[in-house]
Amino acid sequence: MNTIDLLTQKIRLLPPDKQEEVLDFIEFLMIKYQPETSRKSAEELAIERMKDLDDPDNPDKWETVVDIGDEIDVESSLENLRKRGYKVKVSSESQSSC
Repeated sequence: MNTIDLLTQKIRLLPPDKQEEVLDFIEFLMIKYQPETSRKSAEELAIERMKDLDDPDNPDKWETVVDIGDEIDVESSLENLRKRGYKVKVSSESQSSC
C-alpha cells in the first residue's frame, strides 16, 4: 500500500473537523514548498476566500500567513482599517518591538 492509500485510509477514521485540519496542513505544506515565483499574494488569497463569506464558523479561512522576511506595509494597513470605520490604537510597546 502506498502513502496516499494509507493517508486516505487513516483520514477516513478521523472526525470531520480533524479531517479539515489535515487538509489545512497539507495546503500549508504545498504553499511552503512551492517555488517563490508561483506563490500567491495576500490579495490573491483574500479574493479566493471571498467565496467563503457565508462560512462564519470558520474564521481560519480569513487568516493571512506572512513569512519571516516579508515586508508589511503597516501604515497602509492601519489606514485601510480606519477607512472601514475601525478605531486603531497602536501602543508604544508594540512600536518599539519593530
